[in-house]
Amino acid sequence: TTVCFYFIVKNYHEIYKMRLRAMGTGECQEYSVLITGIPEEYDTEAKIRVDIERKYPGQVLSVQIIQDESKLKKIVKKLKRETIHLLRARIHQAKNGEQKVSKRVGWCSCIGIGEIVEPVSYYVDKVEKLKEEAIKARSSPGKFTGVAFVIFDTISAATKASSTTLAEDPDTWQIQRAPKPEDIIWENLTVAPSNKVKAILNLTKSSTVFMICVFWSIPVAFINAFSNLATLSQNYPFLSFVDDFSPFWKSVVTGLLPGLLLVILMLVLYPILWNLVKSTRVLTYSELEYVFMRDYYIFLVIDVFFITLLSSSIWDTIGEIIENPKLIFDLLGSSVPAVAIIEIGYILIQSLMVETERIVRIFFLLYSFIFAATSTTEFEKARATEPEMFAYGGNLAFVSLIFTICFCYSTIAPAILPFGVLYFSLNYVIKKYKLLYVHELPFETYGKFFPKVADFMFTGMIIGQLALMGVIGLKFGYWQQLILFPLPLITYLLSSYLHSYYGMELSQSRLPLSTTTNRDLRRSKERVKSYLNEWHMNGCWRQPWTTVDLDDPVKSKNSNPVWESKAFDSSIDIKVSPKENERDPLLSGGSSRDYFNEAL
Repeated sequence: TTVCFYFIVKNYHEIYKMRLRAMGTGECQEYSVLITGIPEEYDTEAKIRVDIERKYPGQVLSVQIIQDESKLKKIVKKLKRETIHLLRARIHQAKNGEQKVSKRVGWCSCIGIGEIVEPVSYYVDKVEKLKEEAIKARSSPGKFTGVAFVIFDTISAATKASSTTLAEDPDTWQIQRAPKPEDIIWENLTVAPSNKVKAILNLTKSSTVFMICVFWSIPVAFINAFSNLATLSQNYPFLSFVDDFSPFWKSVVTGLLPGLLLVILMLVLYPILWNLVKSTRVLTYSELEYVFMRDYYIFLVIDVFFITLLSSSIWDTIGEIIENPKLIFDLLGSSVPAVAIIEIGYILIQSLMVETERIVRIFFLLYSFIFAATSTTEFEKARATEPEMFAYGGNLAFVSLIFTICFCYSTIAPAILPFGVLYFSLNYVIKKYKLLYVHELPFETYGKFFPKVADFMFTGMIIGQLALMGVIGLKFGYWQQLILFPLPLITYLLSSYLHSYYGMELSQSRLPLSTTTNRDLRRSKERVKSYLNEWHMNGCWRQPWTTVDLDDPVKSKNSNPVWESKAFDSSIDIKVSPKENERDPLLSGGSSRDYFNEAL
C-alpha cells in the first residue's frame, strides 16, 4: 500500500507539470468557448455577439452558430457515394478504351433485373443533380440548434468566460471550454441536451447498465463452472464428456478456458456499452471515452471479479456449510484464495492473446487487405488503411481491472504477481509503440483521465485491503485484522486529498489565469487576430458536411491553421504562482520525499 501511495502521488505531480507544459500551444480552441442551451430569441450570430459583448466588452472576435443541417448531411453522404461510383466507372472505362461499357442498375440488378445504362454518363447525371440539391440546401440554412462557438481575442478572456455562469437558469447559456474540432461528435452537438434531459438520459443509461450487469452475470457464472470439473458434470449433464479428458486437457479446461471465455464475453459487451454511452448525447469523443471508461471498469469489477469470486468459491462450499455450519469460516477461508487460478488464467489470456493481437492487429490487417485489394479508387484505398482510433476508455478500464485483481490477490495468492508483471510489461511496450507510431489521436485531454484512473487504483487497493482483512478474519486472526483496520481509511483519505489537491483541476482542463495572462502579453495582437480570422474563415467551427467541396466531395478536408509557436513557445517558462509554490514542496525546490511526506 505504501509503495502504491508513493507512485500515485509522484505520478499526480508529474502529470500536473506536464499538463502545464502541454497546454497553451496557441490553437484556436484555447481562444474559444462552446455555448449550448441558447434561447431561441438569440437565433443569429449578431444577437449572440451583442449579448456576449455586454458581458465581455471589446473581447469578442467572432461568433459561429450551429444549425440543423441534417438534410444537407444526407445529400452530401449520397454525393460522396455517387462520386465514388463515378470514379470507378471512369477507371473501368479507361481500362476498356474505345470499347462500349454498359451496366445494369437498380435494386435487383444483381439478379439481372434493371435498366441497362452507360455508367459514366449515368453517374455524371446523378452527381450533378445531387450538387444542385446540396447548393439549394446550403442556401436555405436549417433551424437554429441553440449552440454556438464564440472566439475571444485573448486566451485569458476565453478562460474567464468558460469558468463563469452566464445566466440564472441552469438550462440556458451553458458554457464550456471549446474542444478540438476533431474531438466533437457533431451529430450529438446539434441535439445538445439541457441539464434536465441530460439527467434523464444518464439515469436511463445507468439503469440499463445495471440490468445488463445483472443478466451478464448469468453467463459469467456458467463460465466459472468450468473451474471445477468435479461438479461440472453433475450440474450440467450435457457436459459429462469432459470427465473423459486426459489430465492435460482437464488442466487446460480448468486453467485457461474460463479466462478465455471471460475475455470474449467482455469484448462482446464493449460495443454495446459504447453505443449506450454515446446515446446520452455526450458532445465529444474524449468525454465519451471518459464516461465509457468509468462504466466499463465498474462492469468489469462486478462481473469479472465479484461474480467470479461468488460463483467459483462460495457456491462450491455452500453444500458443506449447510451440512456442517461450524466449518463455514474454515471452508470460506480456503476456497476464496482458490479463485486466483481463474484470475491467473484471465490475466494470462489478456497478456498472450489480447495484447499480442493488438500489436499484430490481425483483424485490422485482414480488413485493410481485403478492402484495399477490392478498391479501385485512391480514396477507397486510403480509407481502408486508415488506423483505428485508440480506445483510451477500454484500455484504461482493463488496466485498472488487472491492477485491482493483482492487488487483491497479492497477499492471498502471491503466485498471481508474475503474471501481472507480464501483463503490464507487454501492455506498456505495445501501447507506447501504438501511440507513437500507429494511431493519430483525435483529442488531447491534458491529464483529465488520470484522476479517474487513480480513483480506480485506490478502489482496487481498498477492495484488496478489505479482502485480506476478510480472509484473515475467516482464519480467526482477529488481532491482525484489527491492525489492518486503518489501511482502508488512510487510503480513502489520501484519495480524497489528492482529488481535491490536483484531481479537480486536472479534470477541468483549464490553464491557470496567471499563465494565460503571461502568454497573451507575449503574443502580437495583430498576429493573433490574423490567425483567428483565418481559423474562422476556414470553417473550423462548422459541421464537416457544410464545408465539403461539392466539386470534389471525397477530397480530404484542409488541415486547420496552426499557430507558428516556435518563436513564441521556445521562450516560455512554465511559471507557478508563489501561492502554488507554498502548496507544492517540489515546485518550491523540495525533494520527492518531502512532497510525499507532506501529501501523507
